[in-house]
Amino acid sequence: MQGFEEMEVRPFSSREDYELMLDYFYKADDSFLRGMGVDRLKLPERDKWLDALLVDHEKPDEERDRFYLVWIFRGERVGHSSINKIVPGTEAFIHLHLWDSHLRKAGLGTEFVRRSANFYFDRFNLKKLVCEPSAENLAPNRVLEKLGFRFVRRYRTTPVAIAYEQDVNRYELDR
Repeated sequence: MQGFEEMEVRPFSSREDYELMLDYFYKADDSFLRGMGVDRLKLPERDKWLDALLVDHEKPDEERDRFYLVWIFRGERVGHSSINKIVPGTEAFIHLHLWDSHLRKAGLGTEFVRRSANFYFDRFNLKKLVCEPSAENLAPNRVLEKLGFRFVRRYRTTPVAIAYEQDVNRYELDR
């Protein structure tokens, strides 16, 4: 597909990477946040969230709460992936966010997630990646299916601290 040679995935390396990720959440409109299962009222105070992210960034991999990759297309940062609930050598939960709405539905997200998954498998020696997108958010569900993630079940939960209770689809990808 066109443009794949202009894609890069790399670990967050600066305060600015984290600030751009936070902008994605704080500047999004309510309907977009709701579509991905995020409750604006549960977003932490921005400065406190940034400070916590920067403290976590300095920890060794095996002690981190979350690990972030920035997605770069044609030299611009356009999205991110992260993993949390990391059990090195075993599994982690992957998250995917394409910030630039103009780049959605072009196949780029699928390729970014493929590259991110490969990075996480290698860096953390994982056997499995788990993803639980909102059942109503069709785009990430399609991406996961295209990449060979196996649908496990649909159930109701509050998947992360900034989310509201919702139906999620659990997908798993074995190495």
